[in-house]
Amino acid sequence: MARKKPLTKEEKRLKALAAKTEDQKRALVAQLRRTPIVQLACERTGVGRSTYYQWRARDKIFARAAERALKAGQFLINDMAESRLMRMIQDDNLTAIIFWLKHNHPKYAVTTRVIHEYEVATEHPSLEEMNRSIGVVNKMIANSMAKKIAPRLLPDLTVDELREQIEKELEDAERDAPDRKRMEEFGEDREEPKLPT
Repeated sequence: MARKKPLTKEEKRLKALAAKTEDQKRALVAQLRRTPIVQLACERTGVGRSTYYQWRARDKIFARAAERALKAGQFLINDMAESRLMRMIQDDNLTAIIFWLKHNHPKYAVTTRVIHEYEVATEHPSLEEMNRSIGVVNKMIANSMAKKIAPRLLPDLTVDELREQIEKELEDAERDAPDRKRMEEFGEDREEPKLPT
């Protein structure tokens, strides 16, 4: 069997330092379970905060253990706070009662209402602009139809009379269109519908 080489002074020192560091890490994790505040836990174990964060960055196992310890500590503090809050509620402390209801009952919860105001910029024309455009197009169509049809079909009507008649018929057709009627049902100028009593 081969004999191990004896450790040098430096190797012994590094081994002792590593053992001490592991002990400090364990103590810090235990302290984080009791006090889930990094600053306080570091002060109580004699470890600097920068050292703590270096250990977290370099040692993934320590980082995971520290994170779990912080969560466990938070649960502990939450339990303590809730039990004290319950005692205060039992002692008829109105502030504690209000606090509990605000955070645990939807009827008493604080609600924030946000009112948004904005303008819509669109490339599509509005309904009024479309109606004006349709009116202009209808007049153009009526003019061209009147000029072409009047002399052939209705010699007794002038071009202007025929144009007016075509415009009127186009307006009537547009007014009777199902989309137009439905849109007018939503109009603001109409009276409120009366419900049967």
